[in-house]
Amino acid sequence: MDDDRKVLEVRNLQKVFVKNDGTKILVLDDVNFDLNKGEILGVIGRNGSGKSTLLKVLSKISGPTDGEIQYSGILKSIIEIGTGFHPDLSGKENVKLNAQLLGIPWNEFKLIYDELVEFSGLEDFMNMPVKHYSSGMYLRLAFSIAFHSKIDILLLDEVLAVGDAEFRRKCYHKIRELRDEGTAIIFVSHQMEPIIEFCERCMWLDNGRVEMIGKPMDVIENYLDSSLNQNDKIRGERIDSERIAYEIDYASLNSEFLKVNAIFVYAQGKDLDENITVSDDIIIKMECDKLVDFNSFEIIYTLWNINNVRVLTDSYGLRRDYSIESLKKGKYEVICRIPANLLTRGVYSVGIAIGRSREFVKEVPNVFNFKVHTEEEDVYGIEISSIIRPHLDWTVELKKSNV
Repeated sequence: MDDDRKVLEVRNLQKVFVKNDGTKILVLDDVNFDLNKGEILGVIGRNGSGKSTLLKVLSKISGPTDGEIQYSGILKSIIEIGTGFHPDLSGKENVKLNAQLLGIPWNEFKLIYDELVEFSGLEDFMNMPVKHYSSGMYLRLAFSIAFHSKIDILLLDEVLAVGDAEFRRKCYHKIRELRDEGTAIIFVSHQMEPIIEFCERCMWLDNGRVEMIGKPMDVIENYLDSSLNQNDKIRGERIDSERIAYEIDYASLNSEFLKVNAIFVYAQGKDLDENITVSDDIIIKMECDKLVDFNSFEIIYTLWNINNVRVLTDSYGLRRDYSIESLKKGKYEVICRIPANLLTRGVYSVGIAIGRSREFVKEVPNVFNFKVHTEEEDVYGIEISSIIRPHLDWTVELKKSNV
């Protein structure tokens, strides 16, 4: 490796699995990337895309079929609960064993042993064989060893999904410390939020190939666009020359009193096929038929972000001053406006609930998705992750001058 900043180089990496019947499965196909000191690289992709296999090959749990891997320093991986532990040894004995595997003398490692145990929260269990540990206890011990070792590269595979919120918070703090000290980290996760928060770059794997490497938000949005398009869930094909609607299973929304015909999502004042940006008012327009002459009907929208966090729920029927009125049967248009500078950049999933005279009738999650873009000249929020991004009212006022 010519560049002093690089700690890992992967070139033309290939991994082939051979099934019992002799069938060959190409799991990793011509994977190329670098990793620098103090860099956190996120890895995303669907199940079966090769993420875990990549980390196993990098950590030498499994050998490559072809290609080249070069790295400098000490590499440590936490890619499966319990990996690297001897089940019949106690927690303390496994700490000693891991110190030896990392090439660290025990008399040196024992100086930080108490700090390691305190971080793990396993003070009362260090003399117990780890075969009696829960998955959460395995994780605590594995992270504590890794975080208190002098390592140059750390591989993490979805393991932070296990454990309580307080321990995850401590781990995230340690990850930042390791990064600041120069440790390079590869972080695999199905949760997009930690990828956005911690990673300088993100790599998207699909069917064993690298689809994209770049800034986390750019990669995540392209990944989600691809996933949503495969499921026919994002902005649909042109219906006619004037407008764009969404491919939606309208039958799932229909009832004996209401029939939904079309839903459109667009930026107010723009053509229907133009990108929606954070500074646009967003219009959700529903066209429907009311099939009976009695009762009112209420439409409720719930928005979820890329991390499956509920961003908002709202309906005109939730207002205090809303009054139930019998509405005649006929064609109706229901328009909801989401104000500009409320939603942050990302892909949003919309669930719809329908009420009749304020009585719940049905709810359908993930009816459709839409995407909000950041304008190129807008520096706000391009690298910032937040659930919403409203423009709050600010004042800066000089109260007393020192001149």
